[in-house]
Amino acid sequence: MRVLVLGAGVAGVATAYYLHAQGHSVTVVDRQSGPARETSFANAGHVCPSYATPWAAPGMKMKSMKWIAAAWLLRQDTPLRYTPRLDPHQWRWLARWLGECNVARYAANKARMGRIARYSHAQLVTLRERLGISYEQTTRGNLQVFRDQAGLDNAGLAAQVLKDNGVDHQLMNVDECLAFEPALARSAIAGGLLLPCDETGNCQLFTQHLAEWLKTQGVIFRYDTAITCLRSDAGRLSAVETATGTLSADAYVLSCASGSFALGKQVGIALPVLPVKGFSITVPIAEPDKAPQGGIMDEALKVAISPMGDTLRAAGTALIGSNNTQVRSVDCNTPMRSLSTLFPGAGVLGHARFWAGLRPMTPDGAPIVGPTRYPNLFLATGGGSNGWTSACGVGRLAADAISGLPSEIAVEEFSVARFT
Repeated sequence: MRVLVLGAGVAGVATAYYLHAQGHSVTVVDRQSGPARETSFANAGHVCPSYATPWAAPGMKMKSMKWIAAAWLLRQDTPLRYTPRLDPHQWRWLARWLGECNVARYAANKARMGRIARYSHAQLVTLRERLGISYEQTTRGNLQVFRDQAGLDNAGLAAQVLKDNGVDHQLMNVDECLAFEPALARSAIAGGLLLPCDETGNCQLFTQHLAEWLKTQGVIFRYDTAITCLRSDAGRLSAVETATGTLSADAYVLSCASGSFALGKQVGIALPVLPVKGFSITVPIAEPDKAPQGGIMDEALKVAISPMGDTLRAAGTALIGSNNTQVRSVDCNTPMRSLSTLFPGAGVLGHARFWAGLRPMTPDGAPIVGPTRYPNLFLATGGGSNGWTSACGVGRLAADAISGLPSEIAVEEFSVARFT
């Protein structure tokens, strides 16, 4: 079967890998000049099979209002900022998101996200071992750090949830945190939660290496090819219009991150995917002894820190209401503050590279995968802030659905139909 994958981010390229492995003829189309040049380019780098968690959580209504109010008072270091737009899609998404912020929905969504996160991690490990791909990964576990006693108390509640689900973890006091990660600033933390199964890695580098391998196997990549329109006829997707011509296939996979909403709308598919802008800094390591050896999650500031080769990546902040990737240094105040206070002197902050990307967020936090009402159009999008964590699982589920193969976890629970 000829399959056209729309989007060369990590989820799209992973989908192409599994489709190729199942014997299909695959072409990947992307508007950029190479793979993983947008949302997958400079994200946080955390792969979190243990602790994939939806934003829509009990208490988030009040927290988000507090952060938004602070941002409107011109503070630039809040984890969440919001710019209202005259956009019905934004308001519908926000209403759905607020509807997920309760105990019952949070439990169901977290369980769903955990299933695909653990499945995806298993796929990632198998893939990298099979192909020998290296992407600046660390596998010693990730440490969530808490800056005060209130955060540590909440960690105790989270630890109980992990225990109930059989997830390996360890609550740590300050001395135990420093024994695990000696470079941490003692005065900045009250304790931590170690997740030994979690990892970090350079998502862009992984996607690039995977795409290069796929090219050697005959998979076609059409870069610099902007997708302008989807065409349907007689109840099927018939063609994809691009800036360089018309493409057709037997089956299609929509994996264009935040751009999936506009393309789906052209053929009557309402995808509740909203671009939520995130920011990161990448800085050269100044002194290796002062830098973290693995992934760190600053729970108070909602910033993820990862070592990547001879650099450090710190990513955080969520801006709702921006559809561009422009970035100012002030936009990265929160990641800068987190890195400088937890690991003082570790990075050359004056040489920071600033980046912004649009996370394709769903209201319940889980990705959208699988078939649509068109029998030859499939989805692999909506990974949001867990997109790197879930990418290989999303790709495998999408490929299995196209091939009509049974999957190890139910693809139905990730279907777009759950929103209708």
